[in-house]
Amino acid sequence: MSKFIQSVKKRIIAFAVVAAVAAAAGCWWYVSYYTRTPEYSIRMVQEAVSQHDKEKLYQYVDVSHMLETASDAMLDGLVQAMVPATGDTREAVSSLTKMFKAPVIMSLQSAVDNYVEQGTWIDKNVDERSMAAAVDADMIVNRIGLPNISFQKLESVAVDFDNGTAVAKVQVRQTEADEDFTLDVELVETDSGIWQVYEITNFKDFIERLQSLRQKHVKAYLEESASLMEQHDAVIAAAEQEIGELLSKGSLGSNVTRSQIKEVLETKSIPDWQARKAELEAMEVPDAAGSLHRLRLKICDARIDAAASYARWMDDKKAATIRSSDNSLRMAKTLEKDAELLTKQVNAHVR
Repeated sequence: MSKFIQSVKKRIIAFAVVAAVAAAAGCWWYVSYYTRTPEYSIRMVQEAVSQHDKEKLYQYVDVSHMLETASDAMLDGLVQAMVPATGDTREAVSSLTKMFKAPVIMSLQSAVDNYVEQGTWIDKNVDERSMAAAVDADMIVNRIGLPNISFQKLESVAVDFDNGTAVAKVQVRQTEADEDFTLDVELVETDSGIWQVYEITNFKDFIERLQSLRQKHVKAYLEESASLMEQHDAVIAAAEQEIGELLSKGSLGSNVTRSQIKEVLETKSIPDWQARKAELEAMEVPDAAGSLHRLRLKICDARIDAAASYARWMDDKKAATIRSSDNSLRMAKTLEKDAELLTKQVNAHVR
C-alpha cells in the first residue's frame, strides 16, 4: 500500500510540476509575445471603449494621425460621391473643402473623446459657448455614419515584420446602410514594442459606399412618396371638381348646397388628407430627406385644418371660422412651394 501511495504522490508532484511549467510558459507567452501583437492592441482598443478609458485608447491608437487621415478620407469621399464627375468642378470643390479640414479634425477629436468617456458621440451637456462646435460635430459624425457602426469581428491580421506594420481586417456593421463592411486597419509597431492603430486605409471607400447607399435610399423614398402623393392628388382634384360643380349649380347662400359641400369635405377631402399623412408617416425616411418629409407632414396638417374649418363654416357661418380656414390654406400653399424647392434640391444630389 505504501508503494502505491508513493507512486500516487510522485504522479501528483509530476503533474504539479508540469502544470507549473505550463502556467509559467503561458504567462511568458502572454507577457512576452501576445501583449506585443496587433491582435492584442485591437482587443485593448475595444476594452478602452467599453471601459471608457481614454488613456488606454491613446496608448493603443495614434489618434492624431487617425483623425488627420480620416478627415481627408471623409472630405474626399463626400466630394467623390456627391459632386458630378467633371474634373474641373470636382477639383475646385475638393480644394474648397480643404479649408474645413481643421474644424473637421477638431470636431472629430471632440466626438471621439466624448464617445470613449461617455459612450455617446455628442456631448449633450454642452454649454452655449461651445454649441456651434457641437452642432458641427453632430453633423460630421452623422455624415460619416459613426453612430450606426458596430464592431462585428476581427477577420484576419497580416504582419509585415520587416516594415513593422500590420493590416487588420475588421468587419463592422453599418445599420443605416444595413450592410457589413470590412475596414483595413493599419497598425505600426512602436519603439516600446506595442502596436498602435495608425490609419484606416480604405475609409474613403467606406464613405463613398455609404453615400452611394444613402442616395439609393433617398431615390427610393422620392419615387415611393411621389407615387403616393400622385394617387392622393387625384382624389383631392376630383373632390375639388365636385365642389366646383356644386357651386356652379347652386350657391353658398343655399343650405342644400352648403350641406352637400360639407359632405364632400368630410367624406372625401379630409379623410384623404388624413390617409396621405398616415401613409407618409409609415414610410422609411432616409436622413437626407428628413426635412422634406417633415414639411410634407405639416402640409397635410394645414390642409386638414383648412378643410375642417371650411366644413364647420358651412354650419356656423362665422367670420372667425372662415378666417381660420383661409389662414390654414395660405400656410399650406406656402409650405407646398417650400416643399417643391426642397424636392428639387434633394433630387439634385441623387445620381
